[in-house]
Amino acid sequence: MFRRLTAIEIAEGALLADIGIIFGLLAIYMPVGKIFFHVITPIIFTIIVLRRGFYVGFMSMFVSMVIVGLFSGPGRIFYTLLECGAGLFLGLTMKRHMRHIPLILLGVTSGALCFYALLLLTDFLTGIPISDLIDGLHKSYDQLVSLMNVLTNNFGLGTIWHQQLFPVVDALAKFSFTYWWAAFYFLNWIFLLPVVIVIYYMTNLFVRMLGYSVRPFPSGFLENLQYWLLRTFVKLIPKNNKHWLAHALRREVRRIGIARQKSEA
Repeated sequence: MFRRLTAIEIAEGALLADIGIIFGLLAIYMPVGKIFFHVITPIIFTIIVLRRGFYVGFMSMFVSMVIVGLFSGPGRIFYTLLECGAGLFLGLTMKRHMRHIPLILLGVTSGALCFYALLLLTDFLTGIPISDLIDGLHKSYDQLVSLMNVLTNNFGLGTIWHQQLFPVVDALAKFSFTYWWAAFYFLNWIFLLPVVIVIYYMTNLFVRMLGYSVRPFPSGFLENLQYWLLRTFVKLIPKNNKHWLAHALRREVRRIGIARQKSEA
């Protein structure tokens, strides 16, 4: 893995890393569109891995972390590591044509572990005991329950809330506060599942548009459903509509249709 980089690898890795750094800084300082830049940043590092390999991508990630840390402070380094690491992970797995479900499950599990490590690191650096955080969450839960009691009583739903819903919610809350270390990981896993799917879908679509040979996502029934929905939506757009978005949708449907015909031939 450790080797002397060629000039083209250094130049291309540095150029793409600069683009990733710009997106990362825009995600920090832009008042709007932060989510878009957070999602698109991993795509840059996926392209680096697909073009020049994991080692070049790893070095580009390290440079990005240093530069973002200099501009925004050391607190942003961990978030840059997550975004760049997600791109390296997707690039490495897509390059090896890993199947979708194992890739998504592995990505969600690894991401949840990273957030868990962030909690422990924050506790270590700030010196704030995790028990204080749990006590604060417990007080917030008590206040939320009191608010729900008032609201349900005012709307005539007090009986349903106290007899049917509250016992289930309270049992889950007590279990979560007792085994907070497992509940925190489980909640992170549930939260990251749709996030990883969206990032994987956008990255897969973008790199396939650039001509890289990766396993298309979604495939099978989901791909057929996606194509049918796009075709149906495009047919509803008036033909005299010259908006760039309508033109892009028509072009994308034609591209997918041509790719489907080639795969079936």
